[in-house]
Amino acid sequence: MGDQSFPLERSWYIGNAFFAILYGLQISMFFQSVYYLSIGPGSRKSKTFYIGYSTVMLVLITFALACNQWFGEAMWIEHRDVEGGPAQFFADNIAAWYNTLGTSADVVANVLGDGLMLYRCYVFWEHVPLAMVLPSLLYLSSVAMGITMTIQSGLPGGDIFHGTTVNFGIPWVVLTIVFNILVTAMIAIRLLSMHSRANLVLGIDPTKRYTGLLAILVESALPFTLLGIVYLATYAKQIPESLALAGIWGAFVSLSPQAIILRVAMGAAFTREMVVRVSSGGGQSISGLIVERDVKRSSPSPV
Repeated sequence: MGDQSFPLERSWYIGNAFFAILYGLQISMFFQSVYYLSIGPGSRKSKTFYIGYSTVMLVLITFALACNQWFGEAMWIEHRDVEGGPAQFFADNIAAWYNTLGTSADVVANVLGDGLMLYRCYVFWEHVPLAMVLPSLLYLSSVAMGITMTIQSGLPGGDIFHGTTVNFGIPWVVLTIVFNILVTAMIAIRLLSMHSRANLVLGIDPTKRYTGLLAILVESALPFTLLGIVYLATYAKQIPESLALAGIWGAFVSLSPQAIILRVAMGAAFTREMVVRVSSGGGQSISGLIVERDVKRSSPSPV
């Protein structure tokens, strides 16, 4: 038989492979973040929070990856001879407890990741409180729908990929993607606005690492948002390739916030104090603040 007979298995295999690669990147970024947070300036409370947050995210994504691999091993090795083949095993066991555990881990990681994005958006838009109303409502709606979808995925016959009943997975993905599109746009707009202000005030741009292209990509989690849009399009149409995208998107659920934490740990992310100074036009103040942070970071820690 040709490859065209196995779209589901091929998609699941590719998704797991990319998930594993991105998981390795996640581990690398985690240890880098812990290292820079440990030796860098900042309050103990802030460092403890970011290290604890990163640890929880790593544990959750480990569970998600392990459950996906477990299901693949059962489908292709332990029960490869079931009537109907791996595709039938997939359909019959999609609601298995370990699959529900993996889904729950990914949903919780998404809730935490979106929570960090909401906070970072608040850092940039604190001066306009009303701007945070819609993102907050979308976030709460996404959390509620994520819980509902997780419960559905654990019920008998709860196939959130090819189910024939009401599928709460689609509205959850829609709410999550809309939330990320909105927050991504809001953060990107503020970064571009502050970039222009820094240029006007200082003549040169000492804050390029804070407002440059890389900063916009990471701070706004743009890759995660764009990937989510593509995943939603294939998932809503129940295209088999959506399984591969689900694995990749699921990895970015924790990878994107970890990238933000790494920038914070390296002193390359905007803080609330820096946003206030740039917004108020205090060019010399922000320049001095950046230099002060760099000096602290390069100085040896006291024994």
